[in-house]
Amino acid sequence: MRELDHLMTRMEGLERKLKDVNPNNKEAHGGFGWLNAQEWYELVGMHFRHHLRQKYELDQRLGLDVSPD
Repeated sequence: MRELDHLMTRMEGLERKLKDVNPNNKEAHGGFGWLNAQEWYELVGMHFRHHLRQKYELDQRLGLDVSPD
């Protein structure tokens, strides 16, 4: 949990810096093409939510008492 809290803090810090990044600067992603910093940031959130959903589904299959939050 400590590492997840650390990650969230880092992401919040990065989010504040996005407004200063030129949106025309892009870096290639293997599946989504060329992304700017804002798009990369949003992709990280999407990826994280995907893994949380996977964990929830696995926990349900194992019969653990979980909530989707």
